[in-house]
Amino acid sequence: MALPRRALLLAAPYLLVRPAQAATLRLEPAADGLAALTGPGIRRPLRLPARAARMLPTLACGGETLAVAAFRDAADGAALDWLVLALPQDGSIALLALEPLTWRTDATRMNTRISAAGDRMRLLCQRDSASRETSTLWRRETWTDHLAWTPPCTLADAPVRPPLPGTRQHALALWRHRAAALVDTAPTALSPAVLAAAGLQAATFSLAVSITPSMYHPSARRSIV
Repeated sequence: MALPRRALLLAAPYLLVRPAQAATLRLEPAADGLAALTGPGIRRPLRLPARAARMLPTLACGGETLAVAAFRDAADGAALDWLVLALPQDGSIALLALEPLTWRTDATRMNTRISAAGDRMRLLCQRDSASRETSTLWRRETWTDHLAWTPPCTLADAPVRPPLPGTRQHALALWRHRAAALVDTAPTALSPAVLAAAGLQAATFSLAVSITPSMYHPSARRSIV
């Protein structure tokens, strides 16, 4: 039965959209405590630590649909959740960025919310970080990090202005450059050994800097939107 002309006009935008391969990616168990980010047609998956490994909603950036995953690295009394931004490419998973997502200790918190900018060429990472001073006083800092898309498939730190030394934004920027150096090696596994060699384990992550006093309690975990 032929569809009415009006129905075809309403459906046209959806018929023209090519299904995003990133949306078909999934995490599967792998050996040595790792999980494999893989999907249809992927011959070389990206392996991640399996602890708290999960898929998150995809993000549109630079005309591409990016796969988003997360995993947790834990040290004594601390938990660091990593954000993985990746793109299926020629039967493998291209790692685009490795970004701290949340940081938790009894005395320090960091939460992140990520969104794509209107021009779809930039990702905004909105951070809220605080450390406990007393039972009622926290020191906190709120800022926005910018990641810019450079074709064919690169996400890089692109601050609007250089972060001020001594701030948590500056501390995180230094950490991001270290992560970018690892991403540039095009790893196929982010095993604990690989993260340790790059100096990117929770045990070495720190946000212990002086920031503005605040009576406002740190917000609960903020999810990607």
